[in-house]
Amino acid sequence: GANKGIGKEIARRLGSLPDHTVVLGCRDEQLGSKAAAELQAAGCDAVFSRLDLTDASTFEATRDLIERQFGRLDVLVNNAAVCFNDPTLYGKVAFTPFEQQAAITVNTNFFGTLGVTRAMLPLLRMSQSSPRIVNVASAAGRLRGSRDIQQAFTSPGLDIPRLSSLMEDFVSAAESGKHLERGWPNTCYGVSKMGLIALNRVLALQEPMLMVNSVDPGYCATDQNNNQGHISAELGASTPVLLSHPQFGDGKFVSGKHFYEGREIPWSYQ
Repeated sequence: GANKGIGKEIARRLGSLPDHTVVLGCRDEQLGSKAAAELQAAGCDAVFSRLDLTDASTFEATRDLIERQFGRLDVLVNNAAVCFNDPTLYGKVAFTPFEQQAAITVNTNFFGTLGVTRAMLPLLRMSQSSPRIVNVASAAGRLRGSRDIQQAFTSPGLDIPRLSSLMEDFVSAAESGKHLERGWPNTCYGVSKMGLIALNRVLALQEPMLMVNSVDPGYCATDQNNNQGHISAELGASTPVLLSHPQFGDGKFVSGKHFYEGREIPWSYQ
C-alpha cells in the first residue's frame, strides 16, 4: 500500500536513506508506477512491483523480483488495507452491509497480510542487517470484545493456525448476524486489525531473529477516511519509519510490541 498516503510517505523517507532501495507494492499498476517515478524524481531509490493482497500470485512475483534484483529483504512494511466507510460519517451514498464486509475485510487485511509475510520471510532471513517487519495497525484494532474473545487473542499458546481459526470464526458469525451475541466487536476493520496485532505477537515468537512490531499511526487524513483524520499522513508515517530504521532500538532487540507516537503502548490502551 505505497502509492499514496501513509504508505507513500513511509517509502519516501526510507528511500531517502543512504544505501536504501524501496520496493513499492501496489495493487494498481498505473498508480504504483507513477508513485515510484515521483519518488525517483525526489531522489529516492524506488522500484515498483504489483502487489495485491487478494492475489497470492503477486506475492510470489514480488518476492521473485526482490530475490532476483537484491538477493534479500531487510524490512517489510505491511501497510495496505481496506476499510468500508460509514455513510453517516463520510456522506457516502452506497453502503455495504456488515455481513458482506466481513470476509472482504478480514481476507484482505489479515489473511492477505499473512500471505505476503509468509512469502517474504525467506528473504528477510537472508538479511544481514537486523531484519524487521512493521505492521501498520490502527486504534480500531485495540483489544476488545468479550472476555473469552480477549483471552483467546492473548493466549500464550496462540499460533497462526489458532489465530486464523479465530478470524474465520468472526467472519462466519458476522455473515450470520450473530457476531455480537458471540462476543465480537461490531467492526470488521477493527477485528481485522486486532488480528494483525495478534499476528505481530505470534510472529515475534516464531521468528526470534526478526524484529516484528506493530504501530498505530494515528487518525490520519487519507483517502481511506475521506480525509477526515486530524493528523497528516506525513506525521502518521513517523513511527512506522522509526520502527523500520536500522538504528531503531539503540542496540536493544525490541520485538512483539505495539507503538504509537514513537513509544510502546499496551494493546488495550483505550
